[in-house]
Amino acid sequence: MKKHKPFFIYIVTGIQIFMMLISFYKYYMATGSLIAPITTNIMLGPDAGTLIQLGSRFVPCMKKTNHTYVECPPSIKYSEYYNNKDYCSFADICGFGLEEGETPNQWFRFFTAIFLHGGIIHLILNLIFQIRTGVQMEKDFGTWRIMIIYLASGIFGFVFGGPYAGVSNSVGCSGSLYGLLACLLLDLIENWKIIVKPKKDLIKLIIVIIISLGFGLIPNIDNFSHVGGFITGILTGLIFMPSIIFSKKDLKIKRILMLISIFILVFMYIMVFEQFYAKTKKCSWCHYINCLPLKNNWCLSYDA
Repeated sequence: MKKHKPFFIYIVTGIQIFMMLISFYKYYMATGSLIAPITTNIMLGPDAGTLIQLGSRFVPCMKKTNHTYVECPPSIKYSEYYNNKDYCSFADICGFGLEEGETPNQWFRFFTAIFLHGGIIHLILNLIFQIRTGVQMEKDFGTWRIMIIYLASGIFGFVFGGPYAGVSNSVGCSGSLYGLLACLLLDLIENWKIIVKPKKDLIKLIIVIIISLGFGLIPNIDNFSHVGGFITGILTGLIFMPSIIFSKKDLKIKRILMLISIFILVFMYIMVFEQFYAKTKKCSWCHYINCLPLKNNWCLSYDA
């Protein structure tokens, strides 16, 4: 197979590192410190206010909600709107030209949040997989394919979890990386016949997927992005990933799966955007994707 140059992964990585530096600078200019206290952000990064103003997925900036104000993060200069230094209006926090009383509609946050990270630890953990695995995948499969899979998975993950996010903000390329991880699994299954030790590789991949999705159930981690990105990775992989054809029957099966995946992917995108923007009843069990129903149940926070 032709080897491609991994332009996309390198460019995305460069943007993500640049935005991390910008977030440090913006937080420093607002507070005089490079990073927020550990009690505020254990990832060694700025506070939520800085990330929101740079484009994190923050639902009150994206559509009208029942929330009218929020406690001011240290990095946000409060206005006189509430005449209380402890509270900020969303016009104060959202930025990007949002004015007081205007209906929020910053839809682009589903995209921009992919390029932001909560801190140094968050960035390093994601870039280890992105560079180590994403670069090789782009070399093997091509820039346009990886770009579509990466962005489609990341955006879907953020839209999927939007209805349950409340006033918490979410950033990171984890959804995109889970999309790539799903493509690794798909590539292994589709080319099973020519893999040296396919069962061993399959077991390792499944263990990695189970453990990583399990960690996503820890509070303050957006597991919706992980699950949504993984599902999208499977579907976009069936549509865009190159594959070896072993027989006419194999070709027929793969073409049918491609067509089915196109319809499912379009349907899923329509459903999640409708769920996010339309005033319909939310899924009654979906929040368990992001939490465990323990005795001291943090799942209750998703019922609001």
